[in-house]
Amino acid sequence: MSSFQTPETTTPRRRRRLLPLVSLGVAGLFLATACASGQDDTPEPHEDAASASQSAAPERAAVGEGQGEPDALEGLSFSEGEDGAPSVEVDGELATDQPTTRVLTAGEGDQVKEGDVLKMSIAVVDPASGDVLAENFTGDPESVPVDQQLKSMNPEMHDLLVRNGVGSVVAAYSPEREVPAPPADGASPSASPSTQTQPAQLFVYKIESILPTQAQGEEVTERDERLPEVTVQDGRPVIATPEGEAPETLVVQPLIQGEGREVAAEDAVTVHYTGVTWSDGSTFDSSWESGSPFTFSPSRPVIEGWMTGLEGQRVGSRVLLSIPSEQAYGEQGTPTGDLKNEDLLFVVDILDAQAPAPQN
Repeated sequence: MSSFQTPETTTPRRRRRLLPLVSLGVAGLFLATACASGQDDTPEPHEDAASASQSAAPERAAVGEGQGEPDALEGLSFSEGEDGAPSVEVDGELATDQPTTRVLTAGEGDQVKEGDVLKMSIAVVDPASGDVLAENFTGDPESVPVDQQLKSMNPEMHDLLVRNGVGSVVAAYSPEREVPAPPADGASPSASPSTQTQPAQLFVYKIESILPTQAQGEEVTERDERLPEVTVQDGRPVIATPEGEAPETLVVQPLIQGEGREVAAEDAVTVHYTGVTWSDGSTFDSSWESGSPFTFSPSRPVIEGWMTGLEGQRVGSRVLLSIPSEQAYGEQGTPTGDLKNEDLLFVVDILDAQAPAPQN
């Protein structure tokens, strides 16, 4: 979206900490930068969610399949305790010099497809000992969109996800390698770049569930008559052309009342949305059209009208927001200079809200 811009637990084998919010692009980015040498790096044409959903689903991956040298991870075994805590056993050395993935458990739930948002548990594992260094299996699973951004950053993991279903467990390994080192303080811009050794890394991912892609709840019948009607076309909400003057203050109109947890100010919130201008009803941004849900949080803030209007709403809800310009982009407009002094309307489906992990 261009314009929107833990307590320790002791086990007999290890000490682990609750994994704070990370993204697959952070926890598994090594595959994007080190896998599949020699493959064509030409970007693929954009494929929207509608065309992707019409494509034949790829064949499900079986246990033992993956990228790189999956047989090198054959000695890995994974289990969960009664409290959900992950345990990893490493039988022998992970003897491969290639970034590698392997399916440890082939889930039998719904198969993942392009455009889905997954709830995934992640464990960071010592590849030599199997000790779990950090994890969110005992906390909240993370929302991970399976979209074109993931495909461009990490095509191997993207392709592996869409060949698996809910319940699947996948291991991803990166061997020790040299990576660019950050420039030293005061270093000359013309200085030769240096490298540093990145230790071997091992992650285990579990697909816990697939989020609904639209609001789920009871329709709200009482409406603010100042606001335009919202209809559903091809499964997507559409805002009718506004009439009259825009309200001078923020208006929050629930259209569907979800039953999930309430959105808190510190949450990472995943939504689908469409935004139009009050002046002529033209659409200026839509995650439904791009095919990728959007996640915002205090570290990735959005306009004031969103932060104020969505706080306290429940996951599963559909909300119509009428936002005066001073709570949108005001006199300055967006970074590209658009939407100056524009009153805006958004219809927002709240798909997920995730609280930050407790800090150590």
